[in-house]
Amino acid sequence: MKALKILVLPALFGAALLLTQPAFAGHGPHGGDGATRMLKGLDLTDTQREQIRALVAASKAEKPDLAAMQQHHDAMQALVKADQFDAAAARLLLEKQQNTMLEQQLERLKLQHQIRALLTDEQKTKLDERMAKMRERMAERGDKHD
Repeated sequence: MKALKILVLPALFGAALLLTQPAFAGHGPHGGDGATRMLKGLDLTDTQREQIRALVAASKAEKPDLAAMQQHHDAMQALVKADQFDAAAARLLLEKQQNTMLEQQLERLKLQHQIRALLTDEQKTKLDERMAKMRERMAERGDKHD
């Protein structure tokens, strides 16, 4: 039973992440989207705003298929509920899940790179400073929870 939990819980957690994790430009927990919050205060030109909106819209069009994610989740549940555990089938599902997550992360990085390429050197510097401050705040929060 413990071995089953070790295999199933990370898989279920990963599936939940796929279903709930916002994309780079998806809605975050504080309203608005991540891209908008991080770019706020950078004094973007109207042209930059439009180009960023177009990139984000194109990225959203490549969003993962919810039906496919549900099918993947159902397949994982079938493994959990089966009389005999099929390790080979579980491995295949987990590998597929990892590949999907890898592709999603790759697309997020690509979008972030494309957006950054639209910024001036001054805007990039300001964004880098904001990112460093955010990392510091996150590190402080992490220390408080340990």
